[in-house]
Amino acid sequence: MRATPQQTDARERELAGALTYHGHPDAPAALRVRDWDAPERTSRAVRALATCWGLAVLAVFLPVLHFVLVPSLLVAGPVVALSRLRERCTVRGASGTCPACGAAQSFAVSGALRESTPVRCDACGRAISLRAPVTTALE
Repeated sequence: MRATPQQTDARERELAGALTYHGHPDAPAALRVRDWDAPERTSRAVRALATCWGLAVLAVFLPVLHFVLVPSLLVAGPVVALSRLRERCTVRGASGTCPACGAAQSFAVSGALRESTPVRCDACGRAISLRAPVTTALE
């Protein structure tokens, strides 16, 4: 498999964080985050709602499955849209050294910026936590 170069966005920035493992000192980490302004968050929320409800319309034509899929997608639409509307900052990736084994690596992390995100070290296989200062990231 060929590695594709990572695209950088003008709104991406680096954020200092830490990798933690119980019983070991914290190791510094660098997070790549993407900030969303209000119009972008609204656009993402509308697209998520339209996608879920569009899939619900298509699921009507699936025999038996439509009894579960249609109501689930109709409920999931507003839930996903609300979460996209509230997501001000998205983590695009992280890098640092494992606090347990000391191996330097990049982590394929994606999703909303949270105070603590579980990741797994590729070298030793331990479950470590990626901690980010959420309050300073949103300022």
